[in-house]
Order: sequence, then C-alpha cells, then structure tokens
Amino acid sequence: MDGEFDLNFDFDLLAELAPIDEFLVNEIDDITLSQVCETLECENAAFEGLLDLSLTPDSAGCGAMDVDGIKTGAMDVDCKDSASTSSDSRFGQPVSDDEIFKLIKDQENVNTKNNTKWAMNLFEKWRANRRENIPDFKLMTTEQMSFWLGRFVMEARKRDGTEYPPRSIYLILCGLLRYLKDNGVYDKNFLDENNGEFTDFRKLVDARMKSLIDKGFGCSLKQADPILPKDEETMWQKHVFGKESAEQLQHTVFFYACKVFGLRGYDEHHDLQCEQFTIGEDSAGRFIQFTGRATKTYKGGLGHLNVQSKNLRHHSSPGDRCLVDYFELYLGSLGNTGAFYRRPLPPTDEEQIRFRQQVVGVNKLKSFMKTITQKGGLKGNFTNHSGKRTCATQLYMNGVSEQEIMRRTGHRCEKSVRKYKKSSEQIEMDVSKILDPPMNEPACDTDPPRKKIKSENFPCENILHDLTNSNKAVFANCNFNISIGN
Repeated sequence: MDGEFDLNFDFDLLAELAPIDEFLVNEIDDITLSQVCETLECENAAFEGLLDLSLTPDSAGCGAMDVDGIKTGAMDVDCKDSASTSSDSRFGQPVSDDEIFKLIKDQENVNTKNNTKWAMNLFEKWRANRRENIPDFKLMTTEQMSFWLGRFVMEARKRDGTEYPPRSIYLILCGLLRYLKDNGVYDKNFLDENNGEFTDFRKLVDARMKSLIDKGFGCSLKQADPILPKDEETMWQKHVFGKESAEQLQHTVFFYACKVFGLRGYDEHHDLQCEQFTIGEDSAGRFIQFTGRATKTYKGGLGHLNVQSKNLRHHSSPGDRCLVDYFELYLGSLGNTGAFYRRPLPPTDEEQIRFRQQVVGVNKLKSFMKTITQKGGLKGNFTNHSGKRTCATQLYMNGVSEQEIMRRTGHRCEKSVRKYKKSSEQIEMDVSKILDPPMNEPACDTDPPRKKIKSENFPCENILHDLTNSNKAVFANCNFNISIGN
C-alpha cells in the first residue's frame, strides 16, 4: 500500500453507478491510488499510534496537577467550586448526536469516500448481474464472504468488458473492507495476513493479480510529469509568469506555492488561507513563512500525535524574480486575509492587480497547472500534481538530502518520496550513453611516425644563440623527449 500507482481507475463507472452520479468523471483528475492507499495506511497508523499513549503517574493524577495555572492535589476536588462554574462561558454548548456524526463525516477524506462508494456499487452491480441468492455483503458469514469475494475478483470487469489491472482489484477490495468497517463489521478483515479464515481467498487474489501481470495489465505507470528548469525558464520568457495582470500573478504564485512548499495537487490549495503565509526578514534576508494545516499525510488526530504540520521558511534572492516580492504583492491585493485563491479582475487606471471576493471554482483550480503549461507550450502529462513532483525532482537533481526533500513535500517515509523523484533528461542521456554499445571508430594503436632531425642540419652550438636573438620560430613540427636525472 505504498507509493504512487496508476491503477487505471474506471472513472466512467463513477458516472454509471448510483449514488455516485454527482461526481463528474472528467473533473476527477487528482484521485490516484496512492492517495487512497496512503490514506488507508494513515487510518491503520491511527490505531497503532494509540499503543504509544500511556498514562504516566503525573498524567494519571497520582500527584499534583497544574490545571489552568492552579496546582491541585490528585483527589482535592471542591464540589462547590465545580457547581459554581458549571455554566461558565469557557465551555461550549451541549452537542447533539447529529453534530458529532457530522463532525466525524466531515473529516473523512473525500477520495476515500468516493473509492468506498465506487467499490461497493461495483460489487452490487456484479451481485445483481449474477441473479443468484447472494447474501447482503455486510451480513455474510466468513465462509460466504470468502466464496463470493473470490468469484467477484475473478469476474469483475470494466464497463467496456476489459479486465481490471491488479492494483485496481486491490483498491476495490480496500473499498469493500472499508465499507465493512463503516458498518461496524470488524471481524472479517480478509486482507489481514494473520486472519487464517481467509487464507484461501488471499491465495486466489494473489494468483489472479499475477496472471493479470502475465497478460500485460497494469505494467505501465502513468504519472504527472515534473517541470524542469529549462521549461520553467521558457514560461518566464513567454510571460506566463509575472505580475503584469492579476491572472498572471495568480498563476505565478500558484506554481511557486507548489514548487517551493511542496503543496499537493488540489486538496491543499482548495482550503489555503492568506493567514498561512507571512512575509518577514532575518539575518539571511527576506523570506516567506508558510504554516501548513491538515493535509492527506497530516490530519492531526490520535495517529499523528508525533507528527507536525509543515512550517517552512523560504528565502528568495533579490531581483526581478524575487518570490518574496510576488507573494507580498499578491497577499496585499487580497487584503492579507481570507481565501488564498480568488477570481481575478481586469485592471483599472487606478489599480492594476485586483481580485474578487469570490473564490476560484473547484474545476478552475484543478486546471491551473494544465493552463499554465499550455500557455508555455510545454508537452507532457501535466496536472496539479506536477507541482509537487517538480519540488522533489529539482531538489533531487541538485543533490539535496531525502530528509530535506521530505520536509518540503510533507512525505513521512523515504519510499514515498522516492516515487516523486524523476531523473532529468540529461541524467537519462548520460546513463543511455554509458550503456550503449561501444562506438565503431577506427583504432589508433600506434603514434604517427616522428620526423627525425639530423644533427648536422641543426648544430647544437647555435641553439642558445638562435633562441635568444631570433624573432622567428626556431622549432616547428617537432617532438621533444626530455629526461632529467639518471
């Protein structure tokens, strides 16, 4: 469940199956298997993280506690004081079950929810197509689940009738397993290697995935391309970047927010606020300070108690392309508060850079990188995810350590960040030249014959005189061997 995979999502299926019709297929360009699988890892890590929580004698109340600056004994509780402050404004209003349910649902990853719906709807369509008395999935016994899931894995097809790649099958099973957990079924983890009741099912899945690889399914990976320095320079030369208009400035700030701070394709940009950026100056010069919030790799829950959000400081050299100046101008145009991406307005005689209060739409924001690269005339697979790959790739090309790359991109393990790094064209060309066959060039085993000089035609006694008194060349087309010592 690691890495950046292209599981060739059957997004057409999303539009076909209810109740996912509200998700427009051609607008989902950032849902990748890596996001879903990494989310699963984070969910599992949340429960594992609870093992690290323990009560020390102080925190368990076996001693004095400091509560709001007041030291109290462990059992020293004044009921009168407690009653008198029961209506203190420091506490919120009583919450309802609906509010708690909504809070939990709002914090669920949208891509994860989409994957769960997709997987379950696919299973239900297969179940209806079978026209047999197949039990409700969440009500199946272990034996029934192992049997019917095995048939489903063997028979599931895309809408066009082609077989799913192996990683897509795995993703579908992850969605079905999450559906069981969402419905309170925790004793049927068919993907758990320690669950012996599903051993035969896992063997079938393993064999099925291997057979699909043998057929050529899932052997190619489709990833967003990074933007290399020469392409970046091209976009500056073509005035894709700059501050001549509000749109041009917004595109510049968007790209460098991706590249400099390693922001993710869409989700991190959508909720970005001006207050997360600060312009400052220290002994090293002017800088942009970025303070991150919740992301895919950092949710801030129980599983992330030992993980911190991004807190990055970027210094920029003075000049025409000083990023501090660009961000300062952009933030100032937005009033330094509120949503970071708002709709640009045309310039006026009084004000050149202007923005509406209305935020940039979801579809527009998702197409920013594609719009930028098209204006620059770049060729390749460029999506908003290209920004994060650009950050990792350019740092890798310049020899920056993986630890620092991870700090910028927000990855939590080396294995994940390595999949973001891509060799430059020059590195690939150098490797190709090394591995190419030897060049078919004529061999030169011996030196060309040397011209011998007869001593009688070149008297030794006149050498010093000629060297010191002649303005003409004394030696021409000659080879000298000088030996010093014995």
